[in-house]
Amino acid sequence: MSVAVDVSYDDGATWQSAAVTGSGSHCTVTVHHPANARFVALRASAVDDQGNAVTQSIIRAYGLHK
Repeated sequence: MSVAVDVSYDDGATWQSAAVTGSGSHCTVTVHHPANARFVALRASAVDDQGNAVTQSIIRAYGLHK
């Protein structure tokens, strides 16, 4: 299985890859928030060994307090 996560700080207008560690169903994602970020959007994609794939996006998954 492969897993990828992208992060956006402009409600999904642009995306950048986030670091994913681990494997299978035990993965950890690390994101680094820019100083001016107010909200974080996440887009996760996974593909299993048989080629089945899924992608899910969550716009404004969480807010950042300044």
